[in-house]
Amino acid sequence: MADTKTNTETGTDLLDAFIQVAPFLNNLIHDDITVGIYDTEKLIINFPGDTFSLNVKPGDPLAEGDIITNAIRDNHPKSEIVPKELFGFPLIARAIPLHDDLGTVIGGIGIGTSLEKANKLHEVAESLSAVVEESAASVEEITGSITELADQVTNISSQVKQVQDSTNEIGEISTVVKGISDQSNLLGLNASIEAARAGEAGKGFNVVAEEIRKLANNSKDNVTQIDEATKHIQHLIDELDHAFSSVHEMSDTQAASIQEISSTIQEISTNAQDLAKMAENQLQADEESKD
Repeated sequence: MADTKTNTETGTDLLDAFIQVAPFLNNLIHDDITVGIYDTEKLIINFPGDTFSLNVKPGDPLAEGDIITNAIRDNHPKSEIVPKELFGFPLIARAIPLHDDLGTVIGGIGIGTSLEKANKLHEVAESLSAVVEESAASVEEITGSITELADQVTNISSQVKQVQDSTNEIGEISTVVKGISDQSNLLGLNASIEAARAGEAGKGFNVVAEEIRKLANNSKDNVTQIDEATKHIQHLIDELDHAFSSVHEMSDTQAASIQEISSTIQEISTNAQDLAKMAENQLQADEESKD
């Protein structure tokens, strides 16, 4: 004659089956979980997660308002987000009642899934996004500075060109003055010759002729000095213009490099935002699953 088990025995067998299976759930489920098995009054056994524990022990009575208590008393599956303040980390708790063959509630099983990884992922993603935004702002500021520097270099180069043109004009004027000096010297020489021919009557005129020649020679000497100074200034201006050209070229190169860095930072920012969104969606999905 076949043995017939009572409902109580059947319920006990079910609880025992969960007790036997529970230790393996952490290896079967990707998330870090803790498992608690209860009868209608107390905790029978708890299996902590790999990285966390709820600090409960067998024999602890059902606590008022606890999710497993509500699942057993309401005879309905429950799910809720447990805030970080309670255990020091966020987790999502799920609980279901267990029944015997007649449908009588004999206890329940609760699973707590740590949301610490998802929460930290969200925090890291947000932090990364903030850092990237600050870096992007800094790069943009540097880009603006380089652009401003390039504009200033362009303006200075234009002014240097004007000075260069003015220096060329000075050189042209020096050439004219030198020509006048040569002509004055020749004129003074001719006047001295004519004064010598005039004899006594040309002595006064000879003095004037000598003064004209001295003035012409002094002008010629001054023009030579001016011409040397002008050439020296012209040389310095050429070097200055070459330096500004190099600075301008470097500014263009830096601007291009900064643009590449800015594009890379923008790509990192997009990825960081996507990562933060994924983590946020995961947290929202876990929260919505409790409804």
